[in-house]
Amino acid sequence: MDRDQIRQHWTNWANTYGGDLRATTKAWTPKVLELDALSRRIRSVGGNRPSILEVGCGNGTNCIELAKLYPESRFDGVDFIPEMVNAAAENSQKNGIEDRVRFFVGDVLALEKVAKLESTYDIVFTDRCLINLNTASLQEQAITALSSKVRGGGYLFMIENSFATYQEQNRCREMLGLNPRTPATFNLFFDETRIRPHIATIGLNLVDVEDFISLHDLVLYALLPAVNGGEVDYDHPLVHAAMVLSKEMSATKPSAFGSFGQNRLYVCHKPE
Repeated sequence: MDRDQIRQHWTNWANTYGGDLRATTKAWTPKVLELDALSRRIRSVGGNRPSILEVGCGNGTNCIELAKLYPESRFDGVDFIPEMVNAAAENSQKNGIEDRVRFFVGDVLALEKVAKLESTYDIVFTDRCLINLNTASLQEQAITALSSKVRGGGYLFMIENSFATYQEQNRCREMLGLNPRTPATFNLFFDETRIRPHIATIGLNLVDVEDFISLHDLVLYALLPAVNGGEVDYDHPLVHAAMVLSKEMSATKPSAFGSFGQNRLYVCHKPE
């Protein structure tokens, strides 16, 4: 898809699902693990840091849930779909935290045009945002733009899909007699042979890459389909159990289940 088609896809989802979780993800179990990964990392780098920016905020789920966990922090969210931003504002009001969470329409490739954003933030993060850019060059431009919003000593967290781990997941499927899966047409997964060098080139230190969702995704996309006629079942009790075990294990042993998940958390530090 080109960028206009990708924009239309998310506009359609925003109009269809509004403030519901389904506007940005197909199931609630991966969202639980994404929020857990983000929350643990915020806590690990200093807890209630005063200013946090999410780019690609969708209908506000991440900012709102994290704001509940970190009541001393201020959150700004940016998304390029106005309908998503409207839903995010409504969700923040419903949750009674509109005084600490702001949402703006904006493009990750043009953050300087979002006038009311702070100049820099302690933490900037994305959650399946950059995979909606349809070339690796645009992804690199976006990471540079995100880095410009991180103050010295701050952090950039990126939860994004990796082609490398997706290949490993497909290898497991093939071992079980299943066909490989293919990414959605509106997604371009990270090519880490390009992304990792770019992170270093722009002066960020990639201090960790966490595979927080591998067990969940192996159960959902490999093991269950192998005994379920090839079908993916988001609501199966084993998927829920894999989510619970992944979350509990990550508290003491992050990345305990290898590198087989669709998403990875890239933790980048910006030197003072």
